[in-house]
Amino acid sequence: MTNSTDAPDPSEGSGRLMHAWRHIAQHLCPLIGESGFCALFGRALHVIEPEHAWLAPEQPCRAPEQLFTSLEERLVLVDADRAAAANDALLRTFTQLLATLIGERLTQRLLASATAAADAMQGQQKNAQEHK
Repeated sequence: MTNSTDAPDPSEGSGRLMHAWRHIAQHLCPLIGESGFCALFGRALHVIEPEHAWLAPEQPCRAPEQLFTSLEERLVLVDADRAAAANDALLRTFTQLLATLIGERLTQRLLASATAAADAMQGQQKNAQEHK
């Protein structure tokens, strides 16, 4: 996507990264609650903090949407490669922590379900844009 000056929209990349997180939260929060999701996410942030200290939120998370807004604000401040690398590290750590809590099989099923839902939604959005 471009803005009115045809320059790339810097928020587009972080929006795509947040899309995956929102789908994971949508599937996981009914099982572990919003506070459980925030606690797990906060722990993942703490684990990767030595390499990505700039991702640390200024305030503790109270709800996933608050957490995603804070994360997106930080991701748009750096270049796309750095943001993607930090998000990959965060997602990988989050997944590993989740697997230690509920087991690898259930974690894979939950993430596969969230990923499939995210892919379906992106496909619908792409089709809608092509038909405009």
